[in-house]
Amino acid sequence: MEKPTVYVNAKVVTVDKKFSIAEAFAVQDGRFVKVGTNRRLREYARRTGATVVDLEGRMVLPGFVDGHPHTILRGLWNTIEPSLVGLRSVAEIAATIAKEAAKVPPGQWIATTPIGEPPDYFGLPEALTEHRWPTREDLDAAAPEHPVYICTSAFWPHPAIFNSVALRLLGVDRNTPDEGMMHIARDDDGEATGLIYGLTIFTSSALNTRLQSLLPQMSPHTRRDAIEVAVRENLTFGVTTIYEAHSNFFIPELRQLHAEARLANRVVSAYEFPNTRSIDELDAWMASRTDALGAGTGDDHFKVVGATLSVDSGGPAFGGLVMFEPYLDMYDQPCNGEPTVSTDQLVEIGHLAHKHHLRLNILAGGDRACAMATEALAIINASTPIAGRGWILQHALYPTREQLGQLKDMGILAQTCSSTDFTKGVRLYVNRLTGDRWQNVVPLRWWIDAGVPIAQAATVPTRSRCSRSGPHFAEWTARLAAT
Repeated sequence: MEKPTVYVNAKVVTVDKKFSIAEAFAVQDGRFVKVGTNRRLREYARRTGATVVDLEGRMVLPGFVDGHPHTILRGLWNTIEPSLVGLRSVAEIAATIAKEAAKVPPGQWIATTPIGEPPDYFGLPEALTEHRWPTREDLDAAAPEHPVYICTSAFWPHPAIFNSVALRLLGVDRNTPDEGMMHIARDDDGEATGLIYGLTIFTSSALNTRLQSLLPQMSPHTRRDAIEVAVRENLTFGVTTIYEAHSNFFIPELRQLHAEARLANRVVSAYEFPNTRSIDELDAWMASRTDALGAGTGDDHFKVVGATLSVDSGGPAFGGLVMFEPYLDMYDQPCNGEPTVSTDQLVEIGHLAHKHHLRLNILAGGDRACAMATEALAIINASTPIAGRGWILQHALYPTREQLGQLKDMGILAQTCSSTDFTKGVRLYVNRLTGDRWQNVVPLRWWIDAGVPIAQAATVPTRSRCSRSGPHFAEWTARLAAT
């Protein structure tokens, strides 16, 4: 056991019941062992031979816990090269792609980040000098022998953009039809311009499936390195614990990083439900998640417990929010969103989760999705009480006060993310939702009044130099939302 280190002359925010401010504290083996006055902690240092560090009046805060960080996705995103972040013109974008083409063998895919400035990607394409998107011709001139793919951001109806080589590999020509939310832009002669709308993580199509099969896959070693870097970046924001329970397909990588002592945060993780499987297949799938059943497995630094079922995407972009009343989708057409499961299926899945002692996370954003989740949980609870099992409702942008009372009575926990809704409020929630529904998005005050334990989250999966991408902005917006 190492000797303690004593820190004095600080403003230590203890977050105890009185929210008291202490002067000093001691740390040993990575844990706080004493908190108190300078005098008491100096005496403790003399008795134990501890090293004393003078913080000269600095503030000391507890580590932040981010309940929905998407740290893994941010880490993988940060590996994408070349990056187009911050480029202001089609000419700059083409020059960056040409530079990459000079470095890699002909025929190798060049897959870039989206155009624009994360996390919001506002003002495009008007913000580019040419006031337009790059086209197939621009990319052909930059990389005539490489397939080029500029992906779209996840939040706006921006196009993915391809050059001629990539379109040919994808099988896109003048006869390729649109599919669902996917729309292929064409010139006056009917030829594809290279702009394809709707190829996002929130929409599915045969073309998107083919694209993913053609793109080069990241090696497990590279994935682990990327995740390690992103987790360590959390410390620069003061985040010391994360709950990775949405779009988490990387538990093996997390487990390996933990075994190699490479996780700089405490990490609690959950599996993602494979929604498209039958009930019998899901029953077998749950039974096979032996590391996530009951209280889960792991230790104080890394743990696996439960699984997440997404009823909707949690946002109005691309028609992903499941609502009772129509709102405008990416093409400014009225839509209500389509749930991934029915209420009856959600009940069946919940009963199976209860049977297998699998902690259930339900991700539901829209008012109809929240109603479906609450109704399903109430049906499950009526026959097999779920209080004390730690089940969680995630996103939850549009619950009602009545639903919050029901969730409280059933012992449901909650996680939401007011910061993303503040950053995109007017463009997404005011302009696209009808009436005054924007006024009650993420009603944090209602959750607090109902007595439901609730965790806040940054939920920013992209790299950004913007202050709106960290827990401090999330904390600020939470204060506003709670008033």
